[in-house]
Amino acid sequence: MRYRFVRFPGGKSKAITLSYDDGVRDDLHFTEIIDRYGLKATFNVNTDLIPTQSGELRLTAEELLQMVGDKHELATHGALHIAPGKATPVDMIRDTLDCRRSLERITGKIIRGMAYPDSGITLMMGGNNLEDISRRLSELGIAYSRTLAGDNDSFMLPNNWYAWMPTCHHNNPNLMPWLEKFLTEPMNHYLAVRFPKVFYVWGHTYEFSNNDNWEVLENFCKRASGHEDVWYATNIEICEYVKAYEQLLFNVDNTIAYNPTNTTIWFEVDGDDYKIEPGQTISIANKHCPQ
Repeated sequence: MRYRFVRFPGGKSKAITLSYDDGVRDDLHFTEIIDRYGLKATFNVNTDLIPTQSGELRLTAEELLQMVGDKHELATHGALHIAPGKATPVDMIRDTLDCRRSLERITGKIIRGMAYPDSGITLMMGGNNLEDISRRLSELGIAYSRTLAGDNDSFMLPNNWYAWMPTCHHNNPNLMPWLEKFLTEPMNHYLAVRFPKVFYVWGHTYEFSNNDNWEVLENFCKRASGHEDVWYATNIEICEYVKAYEQLLFNVDNTIAYNPTNTTIWFEVDGDDYKIEPGQTISIANKHCPQ
């Protein structure tokens, strides 16, 4: 058996991503800070609550566009912030589609990301379950959705993109200890468990103002930034890259790989790193198995 794992762009084994909800005015100061450090974020917006005039609690469409530029991501958070786990299927579909459509009209881009509004999928009612909600979101063109659960230091990629659990909220007292572990813990030398790692922080930017603790963000960014083995990415960039990796084709012996996608992809086989360009076929060294 051969052990194969995705590696992020440049062959990196780690990624850091941020996710912040509701499209509020504090997002502007938040973005100024993370831009200084080269971090990236996904901003999850309730489109029916977007004001038409500047100066309100929430940002206008023009302010959102200017804020994210070509660095960050805008994602759906429900047009009216309705929790899918408690909504009827019709209401969930309408709320998600309305939000996606509005964001696409604002940005001129295809929007595929989401963070569950309200209690999300942590509370299920009316016969709802994760399998049905995942299927509906997939049919609605959503590629992933972030949950409110999490608070763990496994740093694993999700098994289900519609139940993507973050590492922790920024107010978690383990934020910095877990970041230190993430940055300094060496890759496992056992070939079977050399998984890539993702550090994923979520929250609401107004919490920094309410708690008067913007230094939490500053300290996090200072320690998290500037590492050559870390990919700083939005949620959708991580999701789409990993899904592209999953489309790679391999022969039975895992000695030949073909990349049918339009993405350059890095991966590891039995501890050796490989890079494969779009449309390319490459040979993979077979050091551990007889021919």
